Amino acid sequence: MTESIRGFAPGSRLVGPMTVPGSKSLAQRALVIAGLADGPTRIGGVPTSADVRAAQASLAALGVGVLAAGPGSVTVDGRPPGPGGGWGRADVESAPDVGESGTAARLITAACALCGHAGSSIRVDGRGSLLTRRSTALFAALRESGADVHPLGQHEDGWPVRLGPVGPPSDLVLRNPASSQEVSGLMIAAAAWPDEIRLVVEGEIPSRPYVALTSYVLRQFGVEVGVDVRPSRTTYHIPGPLEPPLDPLRIEPDASAAGVALVAGCLSGGGVQVKGLTLASPQGDVRIVEHLRAFGVEAGEDRGALFATGTPTRGAHLDLSGEPDLAPPLAAMAGAAALAGHRSFLGGLGTLPGKESSRIEVLARGLDAIGLRSESDADSLVVAPGRLGEGPLTLDAAGDHRMAFAFALLGLLGREVRVSGAQHVAKSWPSFWEDAERAGANLLK
Repeated sequence: MTESIRGFAPGSRLVGPMTVPGSKSLAQRALVIAGLADGPTRIGGVPTSADVRAAQASLAALGVGVLAAGPGSVTVDGRPPGPGGGWGRADVESAPDVGESGTAARLITAACALCGHAGSSIRVDGRGSLLTRRSTALFAALRESGADVHPLGQHEDGWPVRLGPVGPPSDLVLRNPASSQEVSGLMIAAAAWPDEIRLVVEGEIPSRPYVALTSYVLRQFGVEVGVDVRPSRTTYHIPGPLEPPLDPLRIEPDASAAGVALVAGCLSGGGVQVKGLTLASPQGDVRIVEHLRAFGVEAGEDRGALFATGTPTRGAHLDLSGEPDLAPPLAAMAGAAALAGHRSFLGGLGTLPGKESSRIEVLARGLDAIGLRSESDADSLVVAPGRLGEGPLTLDAAGDHRMAFAFALLGLLGREVRVSGAQHVAKSWPSFWEDAERAGANLLK
């Protein structure tokens, strides 16, 4: 990927409807679940983001039929587990490459280990930042289930990993998950089998709304997950098998991307609408509306669209434990509040250091660089009142698409900011810069 530098020119004003891609969280779940269902599933509104393309390519490498069915549409012909079925082949090692997607890595690793073809060997590979990431709880749960798990990289609980699949376990136990994706991966793999499987999660589950999102997609395939929540212990009752829905699935706009668009409208003194996304969405990140209201701006839902307009009139104290992906755009919002003399607190960020970059640290560094004052620890970020520095500035996105979005938004605060690594937006929103320009942004190069 060629390194590029871009930014928003001071004075840019984003107004009106802004197109955002389909939800990569929904799309990756739908693709993997369809790949384990017995029959073809038609999925529309599939985004072209790098993570989603990697998930599709990985399924194809495992023998799942993935066929383009028109712009933004695919048909997935699943290979459910069971006698003679399952992902992979017995005579040759399958090697799906999930790219840098932590979601695809965890969902596909769990499915390969618990739903792979009997006697097969599957190597789940990855690239870039994924090779430094770990999934200790998931790997331990798979080993305990009887799967052969042989990491081939720098960690005993990371990627690439070679897997020897095992048949359906009666129970699964996941202890102290570091990511909701670990829970989701085991839920999906369990749902592929015809008998009920119980998944016991010991300890707190980070970002629970993403587990609810997985349950929502499983419901479209006929699986109603039961749940029993007790202190420090959650039990999921997962009855399979997965049946393809009769009607095509439609992937709605990405709520995380919508958060970036709505904040851009506010910070630029304009106002943006994201059509096709409502507060009834199963995506937890539609809480962006609630968080923006905490800053005193006008935000809500109107005629099948989310909207936001106005600049911050106060600081906010936010708990983002359920939607940590909103922290980058909301940090920029807190920056605008800080310029007006208001202090903001963003908490519940404990999962961010293990992402594509150490996000709390990188965000704090960017805020400090433009002249604001920040304080941070392993779970929170405080943005304190300050004044913008002078002169042009280039901020390094640290190989992280969400940092590229955040730093682009900082450029709407009044100082000329360019983003080094602007191309990393392709991971989730390939046309971000062009879509912003159509909405009124003037681009710096």
